Amino acid sequence: MFPEPELAAARQFLAPVMSPEVSSKTQGRSVIQRLSHDSSHSPTGPTVLRTTVVHKALDLLLNVHYAINASHEPSSTREVLYTTSNRRIIDGLLDLISLEGIYPSLLPGVGIPVERRVQSILKNGVVTRPVGYEEGNDFRDSALLVEIAGRLREISENKADGLWPALEDRILVDLVALLYQLAYGTGDSQQSSNDYVVFLKCLLDELPSQVVYPTLTSLLQPASPTWLRPHISRALSLLPLRSDGIRQVISFIANSAPRSSQLRSSQEIKDVTLSSGPAISLEVTNHASKLLSSVPSSISTGDYFRAIAPQLLDLLDEESTDMQRVAAYIVGIGVLGQKRYGAPGSIGWELFAMPIFRKISPPVLEDMQVDVSIDGKRDPQTFIAEKELLLALQRLSALVLIHPNPGLTKRLIRHIVLPLWGLLCFAADSKPTSDVYSKCIPKILSRFFKLSAGEEGGGAQLATNLLWDGTSGWMYKKGPQGNIEICQRLGKSTRSTDAIALMHEVEGRVYFFLQLVETDFAGDEDVTSIFLNILRRWLGEQPAHHETSSLLIDENSREDPFLKLIYAKIVQEMLRKFKDKIAAESVDTIKLVQQLLDSFLKRESDINEQQATSSKPSMAGLSSIAVNDRKTETLGSESSEDSVELVSVALSILSAIFASPDFVTTQTTNGLLIPLQSTLARLMSKRSSLPTSLTITASNISTLISLHTSFSTSPPDPAKETVDPFAADRKTHNLALTYLAEPLVPVRAEGLSLITGLIHTSSPILDIPSTAILLLSLLQDEEEFIYLAGIKSLGILASKHPKTLIRMLVEKYVDREEDLELDQRLRVGEALRKTVEGLGTALVGDVARTVGEGMIAVGGKRGMRIHDLEEKRRRATAKSDSRREAEQAWGGEVPDFDDSEPKDEISERLSKVLEGWEGKDGEEDVRIRTSALSILGSAVEANLAGMGSTIVSTAIDLGIAILKFETIQEKTILRRAAVLIVMSLIKALDKARDEGQTLGFGFAGESLQEVVQVMRYIQDTDSDDVVLGHVQEVIESLEIWQSKSLLGISKIEQDNAAGRIGHGSYRLAGLSVSPDISTTSRPRIEEIE
Repeated sequence: MFPEPELAAARQFLAPVMSPEVSSKTQGRSVIQRLSHDSSHSPTGPTVLRTTVVHKALDLLLNVHYAINASHEPSSTREVLYTTSNRRIIDGLLDLISLEGIYPSLLPGVGIPVERRVQSILKNGVVTRPVGYEEGNDFRDSALLVEIAGRLREISENKADGLWPALEDRILVDLVALLYQLAYGTGDSQQSSNDYVVFLKCLLDELPSQVVYPTLTSLLQPASPTWLRPHISRALSLLPLRSDGIRQVISFIANSAPRSSQLRSSQEIKDVTLSSGPAISLEVTNHASKLLSSVPSSISTGDYFRAIAPQLLDLLDEESTDMQRVAAYIVGIGVLGQKRYGAPGSIGWELFAMPIFRKISPPVLEDMQVDVSIDGKRDPQTFIAEKELLLALQRLSALVLIHPNPGLTKRLIRHIVLPLWGLLCFAADSKPTSDVYSKCIPKILSRFFKLSAGEEGGGAQLATNLLWDGTSGWMYKKGPQGNIEICQRLGKSTRSTDAIALMHEVEGRVYFFLQLVETDFAGDEDVTSIFLNILRRWLGEQPAHHETSSLLIDENSREDPFLKLIYAKIVQEMLRKFKDKIAAESVDTIKLVQQLLDSFLKRESDINEQQATSSKPSMAGLSSIAVNDRKTETLGSESSEDSVELVSVALSILSAIFASPDFVTTQTTNGLLIPLQSTLARLMSKRSSLPTSLTITASNISTLISLHTSFSTSPPDPAKETVDPFAADRKTHNLALTYLAEPLVPVRAEGLSLITGLIHTSSPILDIPSTAILLLSLLQDEEEFIYLAGIKSLGILASKHPKTLIRMLVEKYVDREEDLELDQRLRVGEALRKTVEGLGTALVGDVARTVGEGMIAVGGKRGMRIHDLEEKRRRATAKSDSRREAEQAWGGEVPDFDDSEPKDEISERLSKVLEGWEGKDGEEDVRIRTSALSILGSAVEANLAGMGSTIVSTAIDLGIAILKFETIQEKTILRRAAVLIVMSLIKALDKARDEGQTLGFGFAGESLQEVVQVMRYIQDTDSDDVVLGHVQEVIESLEIWQSKSLLGISKIEQDNAAGRIGHGSYRLAGLSVSPDISTTSRPRIEEIE
């Protein structure tokens, strides 16, 4: 039955504070007095009245709750909670219980401030505060709190029906604060406190995580008592252990982060899910990672990570979502990125890395490695199904690609390079239904090889194991539905015995291999290194740490019969595809070919010598004629088959190198070409056993070498032959440029760090103008972290090359072509200011003059922005035309439909100031002029003598002119900077006097009087407090500086003065001016009007 009588009773009870007709008759009385129908002078006292009213409200609230539950109809709850009039009554009772029952009895700092809770429904001028509040009475009533907690507990025990939804939405945070105080803050009996601890724990456990997070965090206030903070913090730290705890932590942090759009309501925050959650920024991701990778003190590290690992892996499996990106960051950076959690053998490695390894490269027990049965019909056991394999690949892809971590990528992929390579090639041959293999694996290998570029054995490892298809215990198998599985290997190898099929497989894998080389080893040095490594292996030179696969090398043989064929195919294709890259880094290649040709010639010489020895008539020769004939036949056979083929390849390599337009002779290569020509001449001799085609090729190569060496103006000096000492710097520079082109902020930051390192070491491979242009372009980056680091790097570069950098910075700052926006110019100005301050006494000559003239031009009114003026006029014309068309369509003046709140006086003043800053009629923006004056002041303080009297006098005149004539409110910041220029000159003069410098100029006479007069005038007329403060400091500093000058001078000045007095000269006390200074000394001070 619908609880109408109970609601009617509650409505009648609240009428004095909710009904306008009734409340108007009791104006001036408190809520308690109105509801108790009593006056403030009641003998029962305000505390008793408050307790009575709260008890009455609790009774009415419980009556409605029991009536709803007794009806056994879900519609009763909906009618009460979703009918506006009924809901107002319920909310009124809850507000009354909270504001008049809970809040007055809470300890200081417990609960949230009243002004931050949901607005009370008790309106119509009612002030929600306890009776007698003005007298300072203490209304803390523990018994009332216990009564409220007990009555509300009855509602909380039945959350499916009744009034729990209204209580949760209205006063949940107040109830939780009440329970925390009763459980931990009252000092009551242990049994009583334990009861409330249990009640609080049950309540929080039953609430959804998205409700608990905002509730508990709202109770952590700066004024929260010390006994309360640990309990709330502990509850919050354990929330990630819930089944949906990680997701809700991330959603809560994302919703709590400041955003430009309007903040969401509490109901919207409660309804946040993965699909509808807000876009998660990198800052939010980093904050969530730090929070979730911190282990709570109340739980062990292993238990904590075992609890959250399944949640993180589930989020990692949600492809192309914000949650997947955050989970990848937490696992990759927060857990595996830390040594204590992510090192091999640690808890993080075992939970996140090893499961991936076991799915992609499963460990196989010895007793499972069985041979083929007698009937040959034994089915291999399936170790990994495709579903598990795809899941592992997707998780690995997320960890490696979403948030690149170079160290983690190497540690992860190094263990499974060959399984990934074999899986990629097998998928290309078997054409499975899933496209995960073709999408994920190439990107993973690409990322790994890019980071491993230049390291020993990177690409050569794949070349040596090109036909890898599993281990001795398992192999890949195509399932009946086009899926790929990892199953038990029953034999030694599954390699085809068909030569044509085998060659087709080799060609396919060579194609994939060259794709990886082309994509990931873009540097000439890296490609050449791989080429030489493979070429050496083909020629029989095994590297010191070479490891082979059991599938490639037969157990009874030291060399795979197909390995040389694979090497030859790769060398051939690399020569065809990367001829220019190999030619660009040709020194090592030429050396290797030289060794090969010399080896062939020595072998040929041995054969000829053997033949000559056997042809001499002697008894010994006759006795061994048959044996020698057999040996000679064997040597000749080897030479005519293997050696000639190797020479053919070597000549092809040389032809590709010397015919390439990228080949450039250097002192090092010249030292190699002369002996190579001698070797080629021996190959072309009549005694050579080479075919005619190869001798012609050798002749052509010799001609090419002659052409290249003819361009060399100086003969090679083998004694000075050295390896390029800057190869590492070039490689670092190329890597930095690659990183700077990446869209990810951490990768770009790493690239900038590499460039800065080269600047620090004054690497000779840096081109200063190009590097400066690159750093200047970074100042336009939207990420604050990048452009601030760019400013720092520019300062370091300028300290080493001041003249070039200062000129470029000033040109960019002045921006005569009007290419830059205001923010970009201000960033350039910040870099210029830091550079000037860093130069110090090195700011002299042309450098100082460039800075001074440029800043005076920008700081004065001489700078005109013609393009900006035209753009403003164009926008104004378009706005006027639009307004005119609207008025014509409306038939008169268009009314203002803007329903936003009217601007207050301060907002209007700020808006006018911002408009005034932009300048009028093409003038420079006030902000950029202020920046220029600031830079000029920094230059004066850095080196006054280096700036010179002309620049300094012009700067002071400019500041005085600004103070005199630009007095409007919009130019306030400009006047502040103008006053500081004078202050900078005073500081510089005082510093020069203390150091005994003779400048030949300074404040004196009329110029000093004018400065003082202007400053006193500004002190009397300007309305800006900051300007007045600066002016007061300038006046006091001038007086102190004059006093110092009158009371004493430095020792150096005393010696100089004594010398001049002896010759009849004189000095004016307190001034750094010599009236009779010679014409060859520094100029005297001049007053420039």
